[in-house]
Amino acid sequence: MMNPPRLLAIFLLATGLSWPALQARPGDVPGKAEIEFWTMQLSPILDDYILSSIAEFEQRNPDVAVKWVDVAWADMERKLLSSVAAGTAPDVANLNPQFSSKLAEFNALEDPTLFLAPEAIAEYNPAVWSANRLNGKHFGIPWYLSASIAIYNRSIFEQAGVSLPDTIEDIPRIGRSVREATGKYTYFPSFDGGEPMENYVLLGGEISNDLPAYGLSGASARKLLRYYAELYASGSIPPSVLIEGHQKAVDLFQSGELAMLLSGMQMLRNIELNAPGLMADIVVRPHPNADEGRTNIAAMNLVVPKQTERPAEAFEFIVFITSPQKQTEMAKRVPVLPSTPRSLENPFFATAGIRDHYETARAHSISQIRHGGVLLPPLARYSRLRAAFILQTQKVMLGEVSVEEGADQLISDWGNISRARHE
Repeated sequence: MMNPPRLLAIFLLATGLSWPALQARPGDVPGKAEIEFWTMQLSPILDDYILSSIAEFEQRNPDVAVKWVDVAWADMERKLLSSVAAGTAPDVANLNPQFSSKLAEFNALEDPTLFLAPEAIAEYNPAVWSANRLNGKHFGIPWYLSASIAIYNRSIFEQAGVSLPDTIEDIPRIGRSVREATGKYTYFPSFDGGEPMENYVLLGGEISNDLPAYGLSGASARKLLRYYAELYASGSIPPSVLIEGHQKAVDLFQSGELAMLLSGMQMLRNIELNAPGLMADIVVRPHPNADEGRTNIAAMNLVVPKQTERPAEAFEFIVFITSPQKQTEMAKRVPVLPSTPRSLENPFFATAGIRDHYETARAHSISQIRHGGVLLPPLARYSRLRAAFILQTQKVMLGEVSVEEGADQLISDWGNISRARHE
């Protein structure tokens, strides 16, 4: 078996990068240990919060200086890999779970359990904390969370004379009626993220990084592929799902051509800004499968690359910035939710006396975070697994292969990819 540093070197070379010897970063503050903190597109909306938090941390820790660097969402992966190749990786980085697990696969991230006291670990949502684990090791600390809620255009359902779906399994039947009565679509299950794999779990399947072939079963694979075939044949979803992503779903919903949108609570502000006339018809509900306890929590992580020379200070800063108090402050400024359950005891998160769509969405999101979980655990070779899932799902939708053929091929592909992670 190839050792992790060698694997990471190959990974970097494949992206056109290299990994020279570690070198000192310019700009360190004399007499202080400087840690560099990268976030993902939080400026300028959170400038005051981040800068004041850094100032508070530095006041408590006079021997440490924090340098903040905000990176555009689309650039984070490339810039972080470049910094690793140059030996100038940040000490703390804000990453999504997929990229975090990709680095963890190459043993490039510090294990927080080696630096945090048990009482500090106990502060975090246990379902989200346990999801940041790959090959028996933890690799990140959850920061802010979101949950997918259902946003409906009530008028489309009323025109079709149908009720809102209770589960995603109801969509093909309801969607056919909506299409026939109004010419509009009901759902847009995008393929630019992990939604097909999440729907596999929502429909009763299991995906686990501790099982052969990640736990994929033929029966559950057939159920998922049959479901997508029914969505497509019923006219519930537009053909553009095959080539366009979540943004197209947003565009269709805001133009009144899509009956439901599964997204985070922050989407309501975008709808109000871009399609204010739609707000009178909006109905906000929990995710269709929330009553069954099958809802997904999306988490943003903070990780510490192994290149750091200051892991103790880096984790000390992470514990500070993700503390219940600091996460509550952050959630008051932007529509996110904390990964620390104790934060939810703050009156700001009270769910009684709801007055509008925004408070309704937040209440549903809080409930789902309290009772839901992370549907997709960190998976080695995630990009290949996702590509295999999408390929067979789309082939079945287009009638190129049968449900049985697609499921058999998907199981075979996942088995090969799963075995390859140990080579």
